[in-house]
Amino acid sequence: MAEEGRSGGVAGDGVRVCVTGGAGFIASWLVKKLLERGCIVHATLRSMGDEEKAGLLRRLVPGAAERLRLFEADLFDAATFAPAIAGCQFVFLIATPYGLEASNSKYKNTADAAVDAVREILRQCAESKTVKRVIHTASISTASPLIDVPGAGVGAAGYRDFIDESCWTPLDVDYPLRSAHFDVISPPLFFLLQSRTR
Repeated sequence: MAEEGRSGGVAGDGVRVCVTGGAGFIASWLVKKLLERGCIVHATLRSMGDEEKAGLLRRLVPGAAERLRLFEADLFDAATFAPAIAGCQFVFLIATPYGLEASNSKYKNTADAAVDAVREILRQCAESKTVKRVIHTASISTASPLIDVPGAGVGAAGYRDFIDESCWTPLDVDYPLRSAHFDVISPPLFFLLQSRTR
C-alpha cells in the first residue's frame, strides 16, 4: 500500500490523485508519471466529448484504463470538480481558464474566474476529508521579474532578486498580441522575450 513519501510526495501504488486540466501539456505528463508509479488518477477535462484529448490520456501508458478515471469539469463552474476530487489524497491544480466569452460567463475576466475556481476547489478539498495535500501550479508569466522604473520603462533597472505578490501583473495592462478571447503572452513574458532578443 502506498503512502506519502519521506519528502511528502506521492509514493506509489494505490494512491488516488486528482489532476485538473489533465489534457494540458504539463498535466498530461504528470498524469503519465503518476500512472507509471501505480497511482489511481482522476483527470479532469473541459469536455468529455473531445475524444482527441480523452484518447490521448487513455493511451499514455499500457494498462492506464484500469487506473485512469476521466471527469468533465470546467473552471467557469468550479462545483463540477467535486466528483473528481472525491476520495483523492492529493490534488494537483493545473487547469487554467481561457477563452472567456462575456455572453455566457458571470466573470469579467479569466483572472476572476481562476481565483473563484481555486477558492471553490480548495473548499471542496477541505470538505472531502480525504485530501492530504493540494499542489497549485501557476505561470510565472503572471508576475514580472523585471524592475519597472517610471519613465525609463519595464526592465530598465534589471531583474528582481525574488518574485512575490508585489510583482503581479495588473489586469488592465495593454500589450502587443493581446486579444479579447485568448491572452497567450502576458505583459512581463512579452517584455522579457523582447529584451532577450535585442
